[in-house]
Amino acid sequence: MVPHVKLEETINEIAGDHACAVTAVPDEQKGERMVVFYTHPQLPPGELWEKLNHTNLPKLWIPKRENLYPTTEIPLLGSGKVDLKKVKALALEKAKEQ
Repeated sequence: MVPHVKLEETINEIAGDHACAVTAVPDEQKGERMVVFYTHPQLPPGELWEKLNHTNLPKLWIPKRENLYPTTEIPLLGSGKVDLKKVKALALEKAKEQ
């Protein structure tokens, strides 16, 4: 199991004040795969992936480059917390596109 919070913290260290959300979707080979949405407009997925690979995170915890998605906003609940159900739904939509 990959701790989503630890991955989010590391992405926030890379991206600064820009929001991110991590979720997992089913994967036929591995059981599940990590999907990341982030709001940094000048950080391409390939650059984020490279920077993640230069952190202390175990390689197993780093999502594939094609599972890093820039977005304009992260879905939030009325309380201001991340809407995990909507993030998961977005991730499942992206998985179907691949």
